[in-house]
Parts: sequence; structure tokens; C-alpha cells
Amino acid sequence: MWRTALTSFIAAVVGGLLVFLALHSTLSNGTTGAINTINSVTKGTGGQKSPGELVAEDIYSQYAPGVVHIKSTFTENRPSNFFNFFGFTTPAPAQQQEYSGSGLIIDKSGLIVTNAHVVQNSKTKASKVTVLLGEQDEVEAKILGTDPSTDIALLKIDPGNRNLKVLELGDSSKLKVGDTVYAIGSPFELNGTMTEGIVSALNRTIDSPNHQFRITGAIQTDAAVNPGNSGGPLFDAHGEVVGINSQIYTESGSFSGIAFAIPSNTVRQVVGQLEKNGKASHPWLGIAGKEMDKDFAKLIKAPVDKGVMVVQVVSGGPADKAGLKGARIETDENGAQYPVGGDIIVKIGGVDVTNMNDLLNFIGGHKVGDKVPLEIYRGSRKQTVTIELGERPQNQ
Repeated sequence: MWRTALTSFIAAVVGGLLVFLALHSTLSNGTTGAINTINSVTKGTGGQKSPGELVAEDIYSQYAPGVVHIKSTFTENRPSNFFNFFGFTTPAPAQQQEYSGSGLIIDKSGLIVTNAHVVQNSKTKASKVTVLLGEQDEVEAKILGTDPSTDIALLKIDPGNRNLKVLELGDSSKLKVGDTVYAIGSPFELNGTMTEGIVSALNRTIDSPNHQFRITGAIQTDAAVNPGNSGGPLFDAHGEVVGINSQIYTESGSFSGIAFAIPSNTVRQVVGQLEKNGKASHPWLGIAGKEMDKDFAKLIKAPVDKGVMVVQVVSGGPADKAGLKGARIETDENGAQYPVGGDIIVKIGGVDVTNMNDLLNFIGGHKVGDKVPLEIYRGSRKQTVTIELGERPQNQ
């Protein structure tokens, strides 16, 4: 989960299809992505707690027993780009490599949530996963399912006669910038490490481990997370899990004050599918697009300077079935190529579309089979097209 300075050309995803943008960012996972300029936020609470909030000591004593240390063994060398996401590697026997992360117990039956990148790389799942409960109680775990597009995995251990501490998933939609949060995990294999911070921003969009998808609604925090924190919980001041720590933003390779967690509401939705089906279903439009801006609109003489132009339509996909029109590519006198003539999406379900994240966030809040209206410009003519969201192919 490392992010380093790279190019300003972004590959984003609408429901799993790459969408090309021209934005500037430097992300620690080694790819570009849409991260806005971040203003610093100070705590300013003087250490005072609101009614019902717990102090750090209480959070730790009551809920740390529900956090586990996870070790994954891979029988082949993992590709170097896998380490774009943070974790902690240790020497292992010949032809094997161990990867370490964190997780949280969500059910007495032994269900454990972690990051997909803790137990799966770009080629294969771990051949062996062990979970450390406390300091010395180690038990093997089964991978029930993974969803790389949201970086979530569900594991299962045999609880035996253990009285497992279950952690509750809270409602991440209630978070506000400035809320106190706590991360507990195993950074650098230091089990049971706790750090404190605040929610420094909400609704960030980050890359998934395979870089094909975008994860929307991510929680940004300044609570320190480091290699080995992957998959561990982010608690609110009431002791509820509001996120799963997943990535950091850094130029040095070390924690630089910005970390990202997958929101608990996303976790809850995906985990239910993983437990039932071993995989998660996600809706998609089936387009590749480019964000509009004033310069681009002037260049192509478009009727609007906000929205998303449909550059390409996936054959047989939802957008294709709804009749959306993709662009043709033209070349200017300097040899630069740009799309022309594609439908420009300005609203989806009545919600204004100004960038790709607007589409992603709307689609992410819906289900496969939902029918939604798209307000588009085809040339200078505004019209409404109804599209039925399809299921994103597993390889998209």
C-alpha cells in the first residue's frame, strides 16, 4: 500500500471499466488517481469527549481482543507491483514468501474480515493463511472469498471453545471530518498496536489492488498506519468499526500523515456476498469516458463544459444496450489525439455529473438490475436515456 509520485494521466473505473481522465495526483500505490488537494485539519477538541464517547484506553481494552494478526504464505514469488499496497514481508523458506496483515473478528462462528491484498496477489490466493489470536494462539484460516475491486476478503477459522471477541460494524455514513478515530493492528508485526487520529476527509476515491477498479467513499485519516496494518479496523470513539485500513499516501515509503480506510458500509455489503457466494457482484455502465472541462469543451465545441464524455462503449454492455454513443478519435495539427462526438453524461438518476467520481459514487450505491435515467447531450441536443445497470464481468 505504498504511493509514489507518478504521471498525471489517470485510469479510473466506471463500474469496473477503465475511464481515462486528465488529473494530477501522486498516490502511494504507484498509479495515478483522483486525490484532491487536502487542507490540514486540527483536532481542536482539547481532549474532551462528547457524551457516549470512550477514551483511548477504553477503546483498546474493550476492543483490541477482536483484532487479529494474519500471516499469509505464498508458494511463488509475488510480483514487485504487488507491494504497492502496504504489508510487511519476512524471509520465508525456499520458493515461499510470507505476508503479514491484520483483521477483525465479526462473528462468534469465526468469521474474520481483512484486506484482499493481504491474502491474494495479482495471480493467486495464499496457499496458507494463519491467524494469531492474542500472543500465542495461532489457528489456520480458510479463505471464504475475496473481492479485489473493494480490497475486502472474508476468512473463517474454527472457533473451538474460544470465546471470540466480536467487533461491530458501525455506520460509516455518519462520520464527519474531525471525528476521532483509532487504528489497531500489527504494523511491522508488532501485535496490538494502537494509534489515534481524526477523520481528515471523506468520500475519497482510491485504487483497488489490481488497479482495474476504483474504490469510492474511502475514509481519509491521519491515524498512523504502517506495513502490517492492512485489513485492521478503524474505530470511531464509540468503539464501532467504521473502516478497514487499506492504503497510505506517501512519497517516502513511510507513513506521511495520510491513510485511507474502506468504509464499513461497503464492507458490510461485500462481506454478505462473500459469505454466501465467495465473490461479490457489482453494477456497471460499461463505458470508458473522459471528464469535461472548459478547455476541452472549447476545443471540441461542446454545448457543456461539465460532465463525462463517453469515449468507448463496451459491446453488449449496459450502455451499449441503452444505445449510448461513443466517440471517434481525431488528431490535431501537433499530433495530439482527442475524442470527439461521444455522448456527454451530465446527470445520472437526477444527480449532477461533473466528474468520474460522481458516476462511480452513484453506481456504487445501486444494485445490478436497477434502472436509472441518464441525462446526456448528443451533439447539441439534450435527451434522457434509461439504462439498466448490468453485472460487471469478473475480469473487468
